[in-house]
Amino acid sequence: MHYYQKFAVIGLILGIIPLILGIAGFTTSSWISVTYDESLSTPVTYDLFHRYRNGTSQCDTVQSCRISQYLQITGYAVLAMGIILSVLFTGFVDKRSIHFLTPIVIILGVFSMIIGFIFYIESILEMNPDSPVLKMNFGYSLILMLSTSAIGCLLAVYFSFTAGYIQRHILSNVNIY
Repeated sequence: MHYYQKFAVIGLILGIIPLILGIAGFTTSSWISVTYDESLSTPVTYDLFHRYRNGTSQCDTVQSCRISQYLQITGYAVLAMGIILSVLFTGFVDKRSIHFLTPIVIILGVFSMIIGFIFYIESILEMNPDSPVLKMNFGYSLILMLSTSAIGCLLAVYFSFTAGYIQRHILSNVNIY
């Protein structure tokens, strides 16, 4: 096994972690819980697609979070595609310039997810303009998605260093005389 294939295996193992965390974050329903009024004993819980009122399983579809939904889903898909492409290109492609493109794809996915978080929190805060927010708690699903973004940034750094190492190794084997 060549050194760059070992880098690809390490990247694959590290890349599975944010993919699993992202799936868990999307499928669980505790993104944000908001207390609007002191008279309500239970807060309103939001996930990316629904709003659960008064601690029940009855839910409403959240219409105002469409942009954040699109950005989150698109960002996760681009992140997953970037991880897969990075692993494949690191392990099997011996072109110098293509190794530097895959961390850019990962970073685009992470930025899309972060912008989606900002729009999501903004739309939750603007959802009930008549009643002020007394307390807002981030749920474990949102923390899982933030962890996905953070690990995605670390993977982009890892694949950038891997690309630099591979390029240096390729250039050291080229005889320019």
